[in-house]
Amino acid sequence: MRNKGVDAYGSRSVANALHALVLLSARRPVRLTDVGAHLGVAPSTAHRLLATLRAHGFAEQEPGGRRYRAGPALLALARGEFDERSLLRAARPELDRLRDESGETANLVTLDGPDAFFLDGAEARHTLRVAPRTGDHVPAYGTAGGKVLLAQLPAEVVRMRYPDGLRPLTPLTRADLPALLRDLAACRRTGHALNLGESVLDVHAVAVAVPAPDGPSTASLTVSAPSTRLTRTRALALVPLLRERASALAARL
Repeated sequence: MRNKGVDAYGSRSVANALHALVLLSARRPVRLTDVGAHLGVAPSTAHRLLATLRAHGFAEQEPGGRRYRAGPALLALARGEFDERSLLRAARPELDRLRDESGETANLVTLDGPDAFFLDGAEARHTLRVAPRTGDHVPAYGTAGGKVLLAQLPAEVVRMRYPDGLRPLTPLTRADLPALLRDLAACRRTGHALNLGESVLDVHAVAVAVPAPDGPSTASLTVSAPSTRLTRTRALALVPLLRERASALAARL
């Protein structure tokens, strides 16, 4: 028999999270004390709840402030940007064009917790080519498409996505958080990300984020190819093309 008052299935925590999301969805910043008062919980409980929502992109803290607001995942749900069917329909012609204009495999990538999720791809026509990874989940820190999206998140949120640290996918993976955060800072400055053998040896990739109208991007476009063809120099030369196709995709959404 279940003890009276015991929340065996975590329903109270789920209810608190849902009520907090409703509060944040009003699109006005709130303080920790506002959330605690709204839920009728102690500040420490409200803080833990907000930390969890931040880790998953549903809340974010104002830069240099103490107030919280809706995060990119919550905004995306409100905009309907996580309707994968709509995103896939809009992206298909841009993936084909990116493949044709670059001559290499193109991929559409989103974040799924700590992973990069490959939603769709257009395969290059070379005999020696990189196959699309459609349907694959790969640790985001080892992919160009994942890194360019992680770069838009606060450093503490990135840390929270990897509480057990990073595992090397290849000898070239940036497998410690300080190195990853430095790489992400460079991504923010340049607006693109590189993957030079970090998830699969001898495979290189370059990515840019698909612009979002209000907040961090939720998808990225990548070009990947064997390292013998996609050198660092060539990867950087493809960045303007990637930005053009990413902007065209954003206009379709």
